[in-house]
Amino acid sequence: MRTVVAALALALSCGLGSGQSVPAPEEAIRLGIFPVYDSRTTIRIFQPLAAYLEAETGHPVRLVSAPDRETFMARARSGAFDLMWLNNAGYLSLSSAGMAYAVARGEPSFRGVAVVAADSPIRTVAELRGKRLACVSPDSVAGYLFMRIAFAEAGMDIEKDAFVDFPARVEAIPFLVIEGKADAGVFADDTYARSPVYEATKDRLRVIASSPELPQFPFCARAGLDASLAGAIREALDAIDGDTALERSFLVELKLGRIRSATDSDYDAFRLFYAKLGVK
Repeated sequence: MRTVVAALALALSCGLGSGQSVPAPEEAIRLGIFPVYDSRTTIRIFQPLAAYLEAETGHPVRLVSAPDRETFMARARSGAFDLMWLNNAGYLSLSSAGMAYAVARGEPSFRGVAVVAADSPIRTVAELRGKRLACVSPDSVAGYLFMRIAFAEAGMDIEKDAFVDFPARVEAIPFLVIEGKADAGVFADDTYARSPVYEATKDRLRVIASSPELPQFPFCARAGLDASLAGAIREALDAIDGDTALERSFLVELKLGRIRSATDSDYDAFRLFYAKLGVK
């Protein structure tokens, strides 16, 4: 495990730009994990998956990430990852540019939620006018964008009628709400449920709004990845249904029932919903 921690720490600190050499897939599958969690949590959740893929494909798998979302996407566009687990907005950006395609996704779907402190007088979205919102990121559907529609339905503009902040750490959002530093927090319900802060905060928060069901973050292969290797990865991921202890350790961490193979067409409905969000 120490070797894995060191490797991920190195990957987080190194700038893998388009002008730098990276290992060929024959040497290692570079599994890029979108930086939703801190490095320790990322390793705990995804190392069992890396071990599983190594056994199923016969290729070593190296966990890599980035210190922030912008750096991750820049590295993804440079071809620094062979396989990626990334948020839906990032996937749409890469796939629309022909840089990546979906190979699998988890089930079931999830929702974005807006929460307030359990003792807050706020009961509806309409009561968030002039309030402080702590959200995940400007491009997160579950962690911000769905609230744009919710505000519009309440006759408001979220950018004009609320004060929105994007804390550096997602795990901080529940505490900002509980401590009164934000009037409401917005994030994905499944990300929250598998966060280490969940048990300490769940009884101190109350949901006042939620998004429609959203597809799980996809596993994507970079464009140009050897087709036979991509096929082997898709087949291996599709077989993850919790039959073994190794599979269960991964599914339990991500609060998933199973993983199934996927193609870009599986995200067509989400693409339409995303288009309605009015993303700038």
